[in-house]
Amino acid sequence: MAPARYAGILPRPPVALLRTSLLLGLLALPAGDPVKTSFSVLAGFQYQEGMTLPKEVTDLDEKTVTVSGFMQREVPGSNPVEQFLIVNDACGCNGTPMLHEIVFCTLPAGQTSEILPGIVTVTGKFYVGEVKEEGTVVMLYQMDVDVLK
Repeated sequence: MAPARYAGILPRPPVALLRTSLLLGLLALPAGDPVKTSFSVLAGFQYQEGMTLPKEVTDLDEKTVTVSGFMQREVPGSNPVEQFLIVNDACGCNGTPMLHEIVFCTLPAGQTSEILPGIVTVTGKFYVGEVKEEGTVVMLYQMDVDVLK
């Protein structure tokens, strides 16, 4: 996918962060604790295009959510990224992840990060729903990342 595919699809609140705050997880989150979720919830069902997603998944829409997984580049390269994927499986041993096994993440405007090794935790505003491009579903989960650690 092209990096700009999901940039701007959903409205992004203005977020002004210092790079160190983002990387160290020092950003003050909105009132209330983030909702913790996992890939056992996000991918714990058989996804079919056009289906009604489980309530436990749709309840996360537009909430501040925390999820852990492995960072992957969306496109090849070695430069720091503004957008990346969070997946459950680091090595992809089970083949290509399915759409409900991927969270498409976007850092605040002007912020970048290296692809971090091992399990990382991201927190931010989470969006649930099929996003189509030319009639094909290209993603189910997006996150505007506030904290990456």
